[in-house]
Amino acid sequence: MSFSSFIAKRYYQSKSKWNIVNIISRSASFVLAIAVCSFFVVLSVFSGLKNFGDSYSRAFDPEIKISPKNSKHFKTAELNFKKIEKVEGVAFLSKQIEEKVLVQNEENNSFAYLIGVDENYSSVVEIDSVISLGKWIDPSSANLEALVSYALADNLNLGLFNYGGGMSVSVPSKNKTNSFFKKNFSSSFYMISGIFNSSDPVDQKTIFTSVSSAQKLLGLGKESVSSIIVKTTSNSNLSYVSSKIKDIVGDKASVKTRKELNETYYKMLNSEELILNFVLGLILIVAMFNTIGAVIILVIEKKKNIITLHKLGAYPADIRQVFFKHGLLLSYSGGSIGLLIGCLIVFLQEKFSLIYLAGTSIPYPVIFDYKNFFIVSFWIFVVGYFGSFISSKSVNKIKL
Repeated sequence: MSFSSFIAKRYYQSKSKWNIVNIISRSASFVLAIAVCSFFVVLSVFSGLKNFGDSYSRAFDPEIKISPKNSKHFKTAELNFKKIEKVEGVAFLSKQIEEKVLVQNEENNSFAYLIGVDENYSSVVEIDSVISLGKWIDPSSANLEALVSYALADNLNLGLFNYGGGMSVSVPSKNKTNSFFKKNFSSSFYMISGIFNSSDPVDQKTIFTSVSSAQKLLGLGKESVSSIIVKTTSNSNLSYVSSKIKDIVGDKASVKTRKELNETYYKMLNSEELILNFVLGLILIVAMFNTIGAVIILVIEKKKNIITLHKLGAYPADIRQVFFKHGLLLSYSGGSIGLLIGCLIVFLQEKFSLIYLAGTSIPYPVIFDYKNFFIVSFWIFVVGYFGSFISSKSVNKIKL
């Protein structure tokens, strides 16, 4: 152990616990520990909320979506559907019909968004994860079943199966007429098989049913669809699969990944993450001023010791090193303790769900992410190093 390290350690482990300098030093370490703990917990909460949002996105948004460019519908044969199925990395394809509709139940009515899906839909997106009551529809069944959002069910007073009756779904007829004897709307009556939860305003107005019943309601042929959604294999490259599909469909359709479908959302998340790191970093820098102050006060108190060390042959650089390393001990011990406490809090919340979102039975989402651990560790290292370096310069003000 070097001369400077030995003395710095002695100052740090001083037995005069109630000495004013030691109280200030320990208080500085405590404040830094609180700041670091808060830093890590807030980043973990942000990661948890980000993952929570992504889980809802995975429930409704596919990894890749193929949509028509210039019309509402296209025929699968036009896009070489069979060829897309054989693209390397494609696990499942699902056909969709999408349309705005009018929904009625007795005297209650509302506009909604109808999505007709085939039997592969639940393999492409994680819709099962948001179903709170009942079950997912059977798209291959001849029964007219529908899955509706909780908000829509509450608004229209809908219940599962026969409870509360079903709902009538109507769209403008293709053969519009003002004739008194002919219908202006095509309608189908659906029973409710399940209810799902969603916080997204668009999804709260969504109804899922089979693609065949949606095609019949809209007067479309079996080959006509609004979009094709894709699920890739776990080890595939999403960009590669997307580019291969683009090569097949050409200019006939647009091909977008989940991030491209929610481009604004992901840009906002990335911006917020950068701002959050910057703000929390500033808080850590402010907390570090306590450590700088504690080291400067120690330098003032040890003025006689410094002069004695210099007379015994210690160079000013060696003496600065003493207080530099003392600052590092204060910073890194406080930072390490804070980081460990933060890890413990995140671990307990993640494993035992101690805190819940207000007014819900959903545990407050947090994730222990090694990326956050290294970000906070980096900040501790940088801020601790520069704080100790700045405070050690106060030795220069003592006349040796």
